[in-house]
Amino acid sequence: MIELDRREGLLGTIRILERRADGARLYCLGASIQTMAQPDGDSLFGYVHATKLLLREANDILLIGGGGGSLATMLARRGRKVTVVEADPVAESLARRHFALDRRVRWINEDAFAFVDRCSTLFDAIVIDACDDEGSIPSFASADALLATTKLLRTGGSVTLNLAGQEGPPAWGRDLARAIAMLGFMVTLFVPEDGWEGNELIHIRAAGWPGALDLHDIQDRPAEVRTYLMSLRALAWLPDGVVMPASRNDAP
Repeated sequence: MIELDRREGLLGTIRILERRADGARLYCLGASIQTMAQPDGDSLFGYVHATKLLLREANDILLIGGGGGSLATMLARRGRKVTVVEADPVAESLARRHFALDRRVRWINEDAFAFVDRCSTLFDAIVIDACDDEGSIPSFASADALLATTKLLRTGGSVTLNLAGQEGPPAWGRDLARAIAMLGFMVTLFVPEDGWEGNELIHIRAAGWPGALDLHDIQDRPAEVRTYLMSLRALAWLPDGVVMPASRNDAP
């Protein structure tokens, strides 16, 4: 690995590393990897690709948590309108300098809770990917915090939450999914059964059927991304708290 940059950020030391073998870039906060992307900015994390697939029908998207900005760039390059809210003022300059952040991405340096409280704009989808060096920041990964973000959704919109930890996803993902469903939402928990990442995703909709992944076009993705996507198992909670297997659209 080659160290390209080192800064003191809001939550600790941030290092930007480059992998000698293929030029992949890593955004590291302490011992955790927040972003890993190809030189062109496309993510090498399977959960990022899964999130993008869940956003197929969304045009105006809010991302809470920026890091290296790979998801924002991937969405903006496909014509989506993307707003990033990131509390750490160091992150944007690192994303633009080292991760090819798309110039069309609107980046706001602000505390996410303050932004949600004051914002009057509505979005088609919200993604919460807010992590420190221990994993998902607990204050974001709560039923109350997720409920607060839903006021910024248009009818039919969704919220996607990334769950991560040092030793894999936190053990309370199912409890959180159930708690959100009991508030009247359709909730799907995506759990990987293979691959090295371990990140889980919670997808929340106020109306309509729980989210599903369309895996028709994954053959051109990096091998580790394909492994993650193909191994995802989905569990859906209905608004009454009943859990059931959820389908995915991956027919050839």
